[in-house]
Amino acid sequence: MVEPTIDPQLVLAASQGVRERVIALVRDLDAEAAATVVPTCPEWTVTDLLCHLRGAEGDIASGRVEGAASDAWTASQVERHGGKDVATLCAEWAEGADRFDAVLLAIPEPINLQIVMDRTTHEHDLRLALGAPGARDDDAVRIGSTFFLMGLRRSEPLLAEQIEALGISDFELFRSLSGRRSLAQMTAAGLPAEALAARMATSPVPVPSYDVHEGPDLP
Repeated sequence: MVEPTIDPQLVLAASQGVRERVIALVRDLDAEAAATVVPTCPEWTVTDLLCHLRGAEGDIASGRVEGAASDAWTASQVERHGGKDVATLCAEWAEGADRFDAVLLAIPEPINLQIVMDRTTHEHDLRLALGAPGARDDDAVRIGSTFFLMGLRRSEPLLAEQIEALGISDFELFRSLSGRRSLAQMTAAGLPAEALAARMATSPVPVPSYDVHEGPDLP
């Protein structure tokens, strides 16, 4: 049996951290701020994205995982929880936390890493939309990058080795691999942009056609 590369307790703690930070970030937003379109998820507002985050935890905890991570699965979460304000969504999300956390702890690698990758991606999508950068050196970011690199090591080990040797920051690597950096931005960072773009073209996170500018991190 292959041993996990990351302690499941660390994965759980990272997941909990994302939830706590996002709730703190959005729970007091007024209706206008909650209706802000998320630039990296332009089909969603801040509220819609929160519906997905809250809904995904509920679905996973309840075993509603058929088609997980598909457009239809995430759209059903937005539809189901749409119409609720951010305060209600945050309260429901926090209320179901213990149940979800127990399930996450039992989910094997790499699926547990994928779950953290998705919620961490969206934490920073929300931060971008609200102009509130932060948490870029968190374990959740490194876990997200690890998930992507694990897939690369299996399918294209030489490309993975090339990327890991670059010394690019965890945050820039994570945002690049999660489809939040343009071809030009990845090239400027020293990444093998063309090779990555070819791989990502058929994935759920293709390279965007526009630059994504997130600004400096907060102290």
